[in-house]
Amino acid sequence: MNKRLLLLLLGAAGLAVVQQQLLLQRPPRLLKLTPQPIHSGRAALDLDFSRPMDRASFAEASWLKPSLPHRWLGQDKNLRLVVDTEQPIRAPLALNLGGSDQRNQVLRRQRWWWDPRPWLVVNRLVAGGEQLQLQRRDGSWLPLTPVWPAISQVVPLGNGQGIAVISGNGAGEERIWLQRLEAAGLQQNKTQLREPRRGTLQSIGRQPLLFGHVSSNLDGDLLVQTGGFEAGSQTTELHRSNGRKQRLELPSSGPVQLIPGGGGMVVPIRDGLQIAPLTAGQGGRAQILPGSRELGAFCPASGRAVLIRHWPDYRRSIELVIPGQAPRQLHLGDQAVLAVACNNAGTKIWAVLGRWTSEGRDQVMLLMDETGRIQRQRQLDPWMLQPGTKLQLDAVGGQLLMSVNQDAQNLAGRAALMDATSLNWIEIGDIPIKEAVWISS
Repeated sequence: MNKRLLLLLLGAAGLAVVQQQLLLQRPPRLLKLTPQPIHSGRAALDLDFSRPMDRASFAEASWLKPSLPHRWLGQDKNLRLVVDTEQPIRAPLALNLGGSDQRNQVLRRQRWWWDPRPWLVVNRLVAGGEQLQLQRRDGSWLPLTPVWPAISQVVPLGNGQGIAVISGNGAGEERIWLQRLEAAGLQQNKTQLREPRRGTLQSIGRQPLLFGHVSSNLDGDLLVQTGGFEAGSQTTELHRSNGRKQRLELPSSGPVQLIPGGGGMVVPIRDGLQIAPLTAGQGGRAQILPGSRELGAFCPASGRAVLIRHWPDYRRSIELVIPGQAPRQLHLGDQAVLAVACNNAGTKIWAVLGRWTSEGRDQVMLLMDETGRIQRQRQLDPWMLQPGTKLQLDAVGGQLLMSVNQDAQNLAGRAALMDATSLNWIEIGDIPIKEAVWISS
């Protein structure tokens, strides 16, 4: 009996050794390709392999078409491609992969098509109210939601897998919705690259509401602030991208914004802004920036942010917040700061400044560096930024997105694209909208 058991154990051990040797002789496999939103270049992509790769061999045998400056980062099973070109990306890229792993086993050559450009989504004015629509690459429009009497807020999820919408019924009631989207991702056949597919439309939280506010980060988490018609009905909930929900006991004097990189939020308080962790168990103390400040934009690759400060004498300043340092003042003047944006590294800042005179509104676009030195500026006349809308950068295409109009009394605006370097207009749309936003690919 003991002899038979010993033979069985020896046989099992031998089989395990043989299987292990066979697995070691198998070529490495590419398991996953994931667009990476936090980077300092035009675009970035994470690659996960079944086995630790020889990065030098992989980098030498892999290339992009068209040929663009790029870097390979990381080690072992996880590598990252960062495209560093100064040239805007205006078409899909062909990614050709080759090389070997650290045991000199060769990766099967393969080609992937990658379109890192974001998608343009607008809140379009249509018969019967307003509707979210996505622009396809050929210029046609795909309806994403039903037509509602009004839409007060549009927030794409940071991972590109949906859009949060707050709709109004025209009678003082609001509802919060989450329109799920399914991205096409990278494809081995160029013809399979397509726009995101519309998924389910989900109702979020208790309905109807007196007011609501939503915010998202690059992980796809959604922070939902709501207030009902009864006293004390205000709630703040965190809807994680994995489906979990968490109620936050969060005293706040205004809309809360999630930090793009995840793990934190910016909370308006009575005497300034508080930067706090999402949960008490994450450790670290909340940081407070005193004074009348509001968040303008995040620069996620560097952890920097741009703030707008309101002074008692009615002047406005633009500040750059760098982790571990006091806010750096970039601009101070008597013009209103209508919107700001920054690149991922926080080294370039764009701002729309406005002044009201007896002759009307005067608005100017500024491009500054991280010290506040103005690199370029231009008048927006005859166009003006649509009130309450944002200035957004498309780092892939090197362009700024704005919602503009020519008449402050007219709600019908246009989606406008401006070159982020020259500040020249690229295109001004021809359909009536209230707001335009980017959603990541």
